[in-house]
Amino acid sequence: MVLQRRNSNSSIDHQSRLLRSQQEASSSLNQSQPGSSYGSTRIAPRGRHKQTLQAISDQDSNISENETDDPYEHYESDGRSASIPSSYTDSIFSEDDEIPVTVKDEVINIIRSATPLCVTSFFEYLLAVNSLFMIGHLGSRELGSASLAVLVFNISGMAVIEGMSTSLDTFCSQAFGARKYHKVGLYFQRCTAMIFTLLLPIMGTWWWSKHILKHVVAEADLLDLTQPYLRILCFGTPGLIAFETGKRFLQSQRIFHASTYVLFFCMPLNILLNYFFIKYWGFIGAPYALVATYWIMAFLLLAYVAFVDGKQCWNGLSKRAFRHWKPMLNLAIPGLIMIESEYLSFEVLTIMASYFGTESLAAQTIISNIGSLWYQFPFAIGCAISTRVAIYVGMGSQRSSRVSVRIAYVVAAFTALISFILITSLKYPLTLLFTSEDEVIRLSVKSMPILAFNQFGDTFNIISAGILRSQGRQKIGSYLNIIAYYGVALPFSYLFAFYFELEITGLWLGLMMGVFILGISETFYVYKSNWDQILKEALDRDEDEYEVLIDDDSTVSSFVTSYE
Repeated sequence: MVLQRRNSNSSIDHQSRLLRSQQEASSSLNQSQPGSSYGSTRIAPRGRHKQTLQAISDQDSNISENETDDPYEHYESDGRSASIPSSYTDSIFSEDDEIPVTVKDEVINIIRSATPLCVTSFFEYLLAVNSLFMIGHLGSRELGSASLAVLVFNISGMAVIEGMSTSLDTFCSQAFGARKYHKVGLYFQRCTAMIFTLLLPIMGTWWWSKHILKHVVAEADLLDLTQPYLRILCFGTPGLIAFETGKRFLQSQRIFHASTYVLFFCMPLNILLNYFFIKYWGFIGAPYALVATYWIMAFLLLAYVAFVDGKQCWNGLSKRAFRHWKPMLNLAIPGLIMIESEYLSFEVLTIMASYFGTESLAAQTIISNIGSLWYQFPFAIGCAISTRVAIYVGMGSQRSSRVSVRIAYVVAAFTALISFILITSLKYPLTLLFTSEDEVIRLSVKSMPILAFNQFGDTFNIISAGILRSQGRQKIGSYLNIIAYYGVALPFSYLFAFYFELEITGLWLGLMMGVFILGISETFYVYKSNWDQILKEALDRDEDEYEVLIDDDSTVSSFVTSYE
């Protein structure tokens, strides 16, 4: 069917009606064919999707030239629509025609994908710690100010960036699976613009943080150093946003090692920058080192896309990145709530621990740091699984999605068991990395078995959250996080710590209860997934974006011009 695109509203309406007619005709035709389904109605697969599934089964993360469709092939040179692309009118797979996904292939893929992500997460965690280690040699006042600044930055900055960028786990990965490669780049731009817009007023609060924090922090002398630290970090935040969203832009294309290469270079560079900047500029050199590192990370990742791999999904800057935000916000805000609720709950535990004395506070800090360090391993596996399942959802491959989810939980159980054994066995050496004080060691080691047992609930929580993101069901995760942390974990932590006088051990017992309830409930929702509905919602998101495309002549023209 060839549709001529005119500059009149009636032409656009006519085109939309023709598109719907074609979809209905295609659906009616496929209903009469035995063996195809969409919900209860089966729909025939498209051959191009079968090729994509085969490419995913192979370990080639690059999009070969003969596989990549020209996303603008349905536009004429003047920007008019030459034809409706079949990718907009075809639907999802028939399970009978899917290429089988084996357990062995899935396990190998998860390990290969998660390994570089583990390194990436570990290095990112160490970036902020590097500055604190260096500043600690300047004095307790400087260390306290830097710790407060990092706390504010993590809660109001890093959590916002990480939480909202989880929407790309859904949008970019599903678009890649559906072979809408041009949309992967568009979603990356849209999410980057959206996060930066939201952080502008937040950075304003950093700029005047002294006037805000004085109502919370009693030590006014700390704020004299905290405010300039946060002001300098404002200039590095855009670089961090670009790196985090760019990392997911590449991960959605199954390019997991790019960010690892970047951090392999930037991690030692950050140590050197911290050393020299603090040596010559003092306290204020630490945030400058972070700002420089964030921008170098962003530019190196951009260079990787431009000169190595990943530009297949980049079609230039687009005005469409600044409109049609609502669908992405519907997933980004719940993702933000999921991350933020967890960040804040740990800070509340630290405040509770401060009531038991300096040694207890130090022990809580040590256990939290070990827990955060161990968190990076299941988190990396969760990201790899999230990307993989979302790609299958984008393809419309229900059977492959189910197999991948089952394998994910087997990997989760194995990972949790290994974590439990290692933390239990290494509780003394791990504690000695942070302190040599006998009382702090005793308190830390006493609570370490609870942290080890908590890995079972937390690992299933992390893996299930990744699967929910791949399905576009972040809203469920946000509700469950709020209930688990603030309805169960914190109240029981307070009860065990203060009423039963278990102190630090009680804090972690309460947290463990909340995390186990969270892991079980999220796993239940994944188990009860309505895959027909999930695949339908993925198609609906795609169709919504197409409606915006055909309704914007100027944007289409600019797209074609940039492509040519």
